[in-house]
Amino acid sequence: MRFYQDSEYPVRTDIEATHALQMDHLGKPGTWGSGEQRIAVALETRKTCYEAKTQEDSETETAACDVELPDFIRELIRKLAVSPADFQEDSYEAARKGGLSDEEYVEIVGIVSRLTDMDTFARGLGVPLRPLPAAKKGQPSKVRPAIAHKEHAWVPTVPNYPEGGEDAEKIYGKEYKPYILRALSLVPEEMHQHIALEEVQYLPMANIMVKDYEHHEGFTRFHAETIAGRISALNECFY
Repeated sequence: MRFYQDSEYPVRTDIEATHALQMDHLGKPGTWGSGEQRIAVALETRKTCYEAKTQEDSETETAACDVELPDFIRELIRKLAVSPADFQEDSYEAARKGGLSDEEYVEIVGIVSRLTDMDTFARGLGVPLRPLPAAKKGQPSKVRPAIAHKEHAWVPTVPNYPEGGEDAEKIYGKEYKPYILRALSLVPEEMHQHIALEEVQYLPMANIMVKDYEHHEGFTRFHAETIAGRISALNECFY
């Protein structure tokens, strides 16, 4: 069964396959959160979008969760999902003071951003939001890259190779990666999931410097960057 079979618009098979895998991944135990905790974050993300009227309440949702998120995490999710222009360093500090570790914070950022991405895609197609998966049992791995440390971001990141040594080579390969790609590197699994979305929706990172590359037929890199720049300006993207 196709992930977007109810769409009247054609959707590339690689996008469908990636979104299906991404949605399933949300319910699995992560690096720092259990499956139940991750689904709680996803449900709260949707709830705050419904309340802000950025999404229509989904009638197809079947996921349920008994995890009660504290207020400071709900506020973190709210700002990330519906008011990112207001997300400043004090928002990060509030999450840390509330009790989140940097690692837990990064994983939540990854979950909220990926789900918001896919839900916005569904809204653009005019189809209902895809149902969240059931939470899967298991324990988070809690594996932290040993080389991660504070560079120029709020949270520790893994330096590029060769400074980052084996950790960096394992995570990035030997090619230079800018901060926009390394932002979630404290939790490599979230970083890889984020990049997987970029690879199918934006363009493969290997072609990022090829100015005439067309990842979407008839839609040039110049078209993509013009639209991306305009949307970023409207959303007051600080990056």
